[in-house]
Amino acid sequence: MKSLSIFIFMLFVLCKTSAAQSGSNSNFNKRYLDVVVSLVASDRKEARRIADSLAHVANTDEQKIKAYMLLAKLDENAGNMKGCIWYAMRADTIANATFNFSWQASTAGFLATSFRQLGLLKVSERYLSKAEIANENQLNAHMKMLTKINILHERAFHCFELDHYTDAKKYLNSAASLIHIDGNEDKKALLIKATNDQLMGICELKLGNLISAESYLDASLEKIKNVESNLKPYIIRAKAELELERNNLTAAFKYLNMIKPYLINGDVEELKMLTYESWAAYYQKDGDMTKFLEFREKAIDLKAHRDEVAKGISDDLIEIFNVRKQYYKNRYMLSIGVVLMIGMFAAVGTLYYFRLQSSYKSQYHVLTDKQEGVNPVVAPLTEISDNFSMAINELGNSSAIKAKGINIAKDTEERLYQEFVKQEEANFYLEKSVTLQQLATNMGTNMRYASYILQKFRGKDFYDYIQSSRIEFIIAKLKTSPELFDYKISYLAEMSGFSSLSRFSSAFKEVTGIPPSAFIHFMKKEMNQKR
Repeated sequence: MKSLSIFIFMLFVLCKTSAAQSGSNSNFNKRYLDVVVSLVASDRKEARRIADSLAHVANTDEQKIKAYMLLAKLDENAGNMKGCIWYAMRADTIANATFNFSWQASTAGFLATSFRQLGLLKVSERYLSKAEIANENQLNAHMKMLTKINILHERAFHCFELDHYTDAKKYLNSAASLIHIDGNEDKKALLIKATNDQLMGICELKLGNLISAESYLDASLEKIKNVESNLKPYIIRAKAELELERNNLTAAFKYLNMIKPYLINGDVEELKMLTYESWAAYYQKDGDMTKFLEFREKAIDLKAHRDEVAKGISDDLIEIFNVRKQYYKNRYMLSIGVVLMIGMFAAVGTLYYFRLQSSYKSQYHVLTDKQEGVNPVVAPLTEISDNFSMAINELGNSSAIKAKGINIAKDTEERLYQEFVKQEEANFYLEKSVTLQQLATNMGTNMRYASYILQKFRGKDFYDYIQSSRIEFIIAKLKTSPELFDYKISYLAEMSGFSSLSRFSSAFKEVTGIPPSAFIHFMKKEMNQKR
């Protein structure tokens, strides 16, 4: 009887646990859908908060993929294409490692779009082909159809980039044949239909079929009239272009002004660039050449920035790939090499990366081995703090002003030094707004005497002392708290008293000779080798 009671109790707990897990999944999916459909466009700050929360609580591979893709989308909307691609690649790695063909198709399609927006059409084409192959392998017929529609839309975008609008219409007609209107569409289905109409409207506009273009664009707006979406400003911009073709400047001006709130609330560079081009066209027709040149210059600047991001992104992808591979190699048997998909950019980036790493590595060892009587080849990690202190003290001694011309009693000097040591032990230099006057007040003296104590006993002026002490502090923290290796550099900058990441990075490199990210990389690697 007792055994039966225990069995019934365990069964009850199991049912409760399963119900809780099911409820958790249901809540996760609901919050995820809310962000995807509405908050991405209407409340970016809240969308980011929820996306970060979802990434934190995700406990299945699919939930992690969803959370990372949300973060990728939000970074895309914020104009952070590096972050966008980084999160999308994390999701893509999980999808590939778990043979989740549905998400493989989605993540590859998203990356195809991201690279296409950067002008890297060859890389985009490879991801698009990968998305098509993955989509053919997924079993869910409904998802297979939706993904195929999205792939066809991306094919149309590729045609837009090449001004092949007739070919784009073929892809869009194929997509339209897969879209079935049954009167019970959810928000996501409406967005897909509205997107197809919008793209058809652009094709007709570029081909000179203005009446047909207007019909498609109006239909697109009608479908999402009750849905807050990033698609709306693109449709409105297309309508402005339509009115410009008709030389209806009043209507064009009205539509272009309707886009302004979207530009203020978002940082989508593609939308800004397209809108600036439309404003330039408007003012050219209006005869205002000053405004025409102003907006044309803005559009050119955005294009130049896009090209700059595209040029540098291949270097970052190498590091991203290594991090992803390290994270998942013990959990999954499969790891996808992203570097192969960026061709010549990856080859050049790899050469640059390893040369830079080699330079930083040499500087790192010079810094950590700079201790008299220690064999530089075998200097252990435990000596990093002492070695570092010697290195920055030498820097201070070489630049500090000698404490001369100040007459101070021996007992007063000793008392002030002891007061200074108390302040030093309390890490006064970590306060962001600390000043020499504040230090002098805390020591119970004036700035001249405080400066004298610093110069005599630390061999530095106030600025050099604060900067080097902060850097020495954070390196000591990294040595004793390895968990900080995985924190953002901005957090380490905040911890060590710097007012900004840029100032921290500049100070770190000035004192040590290498960036903080490189120093952490080598320190982490050396610590792992000691285990």
